[in-house]
Amino acid sequence: MRVKFTSTNETKQNIKLIVNIDANQKIKSIMLKDFKSFSFNNQILFFYNLSVSSSHLLLDIYINNSIKLYENKLFLGSFIHDYSTSHSVSSIEINFNDNFLKDITILEFKQKDFIFNKYLKNSKTHKFETKDKLSFKNLNILSSINFLKILVSEPSNILYPEHFVKLIQKALNKKNIRLKILNKKSIKSKGLNCLLAVNQGSSKEPRVVEFIPKKNTNKNVDVLFVGKGVCFDSGGISIKPSAGMEDMKWDMAGAAVVSAIMKYLSNIKTSFSYAGIIGLVENMPSGSAYKPGDIIKSYKGINVEVLNTDAEGRLVLADIISYASDIYKPKLIIDFATLTGAIMVALGQHYAGLYANDDLLANQLYESGIRTNEKVWRMPLHEDFNKELNSSFVDLKNISSGRYGGSVTAAQFLQRFVPKNTKWAHLDIAGVTWKQNGDIMNSKGATGFGLTLISDFIDNYFKN
Repeated sequence: MRVKFTSTNETKQNIKLIVNIDANQKIKSIMLKDFKSFSFNNQILFFYNLSVSSSHLLLDIYINNSIKLYENKLFLGSFIHDYSTSHSVSSIEINFNDNFLKDITILEFKQKDFIFNKYLKNSKTHKFETKDKLSFKNLNILSSINFLKILVSEPSNILYPEHFVKLIQKALNKKNIRLKILNKKSIKSKGLNCLLAVNQGSSKEPRVVEFIPKKNTNKNVDVLFVGKGVCFDSGGISIKPSAGMEDMKWDMAGAAVVSAIMKYLSNIKTSFSYAGIIGLVENMPSGSAYKPGDIIKSYKGINVEVLNTDAEGRLVLADIISYASDIYKPKLIIDFATLTGAIMVALGQHYAGLYANDDLLANQLYESGIRTNEKVWRMPLHEDFNKELNSSFVDLKNISSGRYGGSVTAAQFLQRFVPKNTKWAHLDIAGVTWKQNGDIMNSKGATGFGLTLISDFIDNYFKN
């Protein structure tokens, strides 16, 4: 089995890389005296050796047979991509003796190869191209990841709520899923006052998007996916520092993850029922903006005092979680949000923060994170944190009185709006959504975090 890639850039020199990957060879130590090992998380995944001939580069790779090949990411595709880029390779030939390995290597290569640079003259979104095809499942995964990356990467003057909706409409398989789009008038009539308050300083109108599978007539859905979509977050009246504020174009990443999941699910048959909802707003300072000290009556009827207008994402999520729960009566809710900078202080950029009210759910998400390298780490939920949001004057404050545990108290705020006896997981993805220098699977910029995590999660959680 053979796969060929060719460079999309014109080069003066013709450098060919031939890669031979062996997944079945029983490796003897004497064979590997000239080989280097590639390790991830203290586990050797494969051994490799690069040699040079007069006409090409030769890269021999032996898979470490002691690992479970079909249950681990091997990063072969991204490794070969990085090697090819660093050596200015013009063409690549990869030889396999395992068909599964072939497909996953193409997926990993193409995922690493994608870069969002459409506003750079004469640029291309990928450095290499191939005529070899992916399996339907992996093609669906790749196109959904790239869609997610595009949404996260677009600037806010392009990707405001109304345009966000148009991109979703183009991306989904309309044979299997339909959208219900709420404009400002509809949002107001339904009483999503917290979401409206966040947006009221912006000249752009808000949108709420419901994703409804056409074949799903059951309102008691198995899982509801919820996403925060703040298309730009200036902090509002509690304005953010100017340094780094440009990054807040991707404060809608939670909504992007849910949209990508819906795109992925709209192309496959599922053994479970689902729905999705996203709230799309901008958080801007103006004469009409909501202010610290304002008290807003949420959709659920809880009165919320705004102490900081930069704690806006939880207000958006509070309304759409409780609104969608009334409609779809979900057994399980999973929400995604770039909710707090505090989670980055706790976990850096390597793990998303996971909050859950169910141990089995939390464990399954953790295991899926390990398998896909979209890692999550469970954080605490406890009444001690919950009390910090109480007030003598109003039902609920949107931030706690102290400066510590900001990600935890944000999750505790959301939990107030989750229906009783409903399983719930909140993923704070602020640290893992965007990486300036990229990571092992992705080039710099948007990571596409969340899609493969959920693809693996649903394959395992609903089988069990």
